[in-house]
Amino acid sequence: MKSFNYFLVKLTCALMTVIILSNFIFDESLSIIKCNSQVVYARKSKQTSKNSKTKAVTGNHWRWQKPRAKVYIDLNDNPDMISATNDAISAWNRTRVFTFSKTKNKKKADITISQVYHPYTNYAGFTTFQYYLKTGFLYEAAVNLNIYYLQNFSNYYYNYDRIVNTVEHELGHAIGLKHNNIKKSVMYPTQSLYPIEPIDIANAKKLYHK
Repeated sequence: MKSFNYFLVKLTCALMTVIILSNFIFDESLSIIKCNSQVVYARKSKQTSKNSKTKAVTGNHWRWQKPRAKVYIDLNDNPDMISATNDAISAWNRTRVFTFSKTKNKKKADITISQVYHPYTNYAGFTTFQYYLKTGFLYEAAVNLNIYYLQNFSNYYYNYDRIVNTVEHELGHAIGLKHNNIKKSVMYPTQSLYPIEPIDIANAKKLYHK
């Protein structure tokens, strides 16, 4: 717990930070933890080509310059989490809005997916990402999956589908999607009951001008 707090404090001091946290809600009928979070870091943009036809992101939105990213899976040979992550990646790729490609070279990855074991927090997953302040283009993201909840070390129950939904949710954050107040959405901030829905595809298309 101390090392995790130190990590957050160190990053906060290094970069301008915007934190989007969902409320912690416990539903006794479902017996699950229902919380996901985003941590966003912004920094000065790199210079871009004057001939670039790519539109900068406007407002409080951020996205990748192009709708694709390389993913490095770092899940300690955990077969269940690796399987759920691969299923979540495939689900997003099937939408044809954004394409994730896996890489075995961590240095070449845009997004890393790792597992953590944090019993003293109230989230099943959280995503940190960094973007250029001027353009809003993402350049790095990290998805963290809390196996304390996802693999039932706690008293709260997650079945396989909810694990996949949680990974889909965090990947949604990694491409720039925010929480959605519509309950039937993978980006709904609690419960992890739904996979990628038409509303999520529509929001991703809007974000990437498709």
